[in-house]
Amino acid sequence: MFKKIWFEINLKLWKLGDIPKRAARLPFIDRLIGPLLWNEKNLDSTYIPVSENIEVPQGTALPLSVIEELVSITEYRFVSFRCPCRTAHKCTSYPRELGCLFLGSAARDIDLSLGREVSASQAMEHVRRALGAGLIPNIVHGSFDASLFLIDYRRMLAICFCCDCCCAFRSKMRGGPTTYRDRIIRLPGAQMKDLGRCVRCGNCERNCFLAAVKLGDNSPVFADFCKCCGRCAMRCPANNIELVLDPSVDFKQELIRRITSRTTI
Repeated sequence: MFKKIWFEINLKLWKLGDIPKRAARLPFIDRLIGPLLWNEKNLDSTYIPVSENIEVPQGTALPLSVIEELVSITEYRFVSFRCPCRTAHKCTSYPRELGCLFLGSAARDIDLSLGREVSASQAMEHVRRALGAGLIPNIVHGSFDASLFLIDYRRMLAICFCCDCCCAFRSKMRGGPTTYRDRIIRLPGAQMKDLGRCVRCGNCERNCFLAAVKLGDNSPVFADFCKCCGRCAMRCPANNIELVLDPSVDFKQELIRRITSRTTI
């Protein structure tokens, strides 16, 4: 009962989380408090691009296979009944009931009034529903998620399904803070590619949550801090933007290695 009450209290206070984000956009504040709030120990996340515009070299797995492997190897899977971000913001654009997927033995300790245990196949069905709704999967190991559900941070991993309007990771991130931005780590070996048929509509620039895309004279220009989430490719009416995977990089094993060095699931 206490865990459910704690969860509900956090939802009521959820929007207060925007305050440190906004304050830390100031360079001095970002350098001062950013490393304390958002550091390697507290936070690590990677968006898994799901756009159809992905150049996959022969013999290379699709990015979504990372989630499939994590779901298959974990000993416990739990789907929350509500996305805390969309619930707190009373989202009307995306389903609030498409909550996070939690992996690892610590998820056994989540209050069962907040979600349910699922099998590997049920977990992937939940993933497919979220993708069908236009949400972007984000593999997150964050101390806040553990504290929200009062579970052991060392034995859990979250897969969130993010929208641009409410997600704590995606919303209000244009302009920083850079320390927070840097804890979102792009998929290893991924980069965005311009295919030379830009119509200069500006959709890519408008829809980048980090302002990592600028419209150049004849094509989009991607900043070094682009996270390759694939949203710009999904929103390009000319199919001018493609996400390319470097065939020399085993992105799947690199990402899983990074995750398993942080937590046991």
